[in-house]
Amino acid sequence: MNIGLTGMPGTMKSTVGRELARLTGMELVDTDEVFEREEGDSISSTFERKGEEYFRAREREIVARECASEGRIISFGGGAPLSEENRAVIKRTCFCVRLTATPERIAERCCGNDTRPLLRGDTLERVKKLAAEREGCYADCACITIDTTDITPLEAAERIKTAYEQAVNR
Repeated sequence: MNIGLTGMPGTMKSTVGRELARLTGMELVDTDEVFEREEGDSISSTFERKGEEYFRAREREIVARECASEGRIISFGGGAPLSEENRAVIKRTCFCVRLTATPERIAERCCGNDTRPLLRGDTLERVKKLAAEREGCYADCACITIDTTDITPLEAAERIKTAYEQAVNR
């Protein structure tokens, strides 16, 4: 079984994933990094040139392919769970961890980061709007939720490792 990390941009999925990989020895795959490597371009640029629909279709391909392997940590892009198809794959193949944080902390972490096309503009207001829109999708595929507002990536990774080991050993 894989460990899947979902949540809004700025909830530290990639950073927690790196710590978790270090703690467990499992391979870390970041679906956004896979997309950019395969596309040869940034997500932001792809959104501008080809649109969100193209990006989401490619994202579904990547999620399905990356989840087909076992025993990995997969950090999913913030919008991946919006797809019902992706949620079904994630629930079938992953011990899924939903990372959360307050909108203020997410905005603080993402402020000035123009690589996140859906958070451009008034970051705090965009975060609140996106979080409200995505809440049900994140909750639908989560086995556990960890609030990263006031903890370090290492603390989050340790909690995930413990919960994963308990789930696998049941």
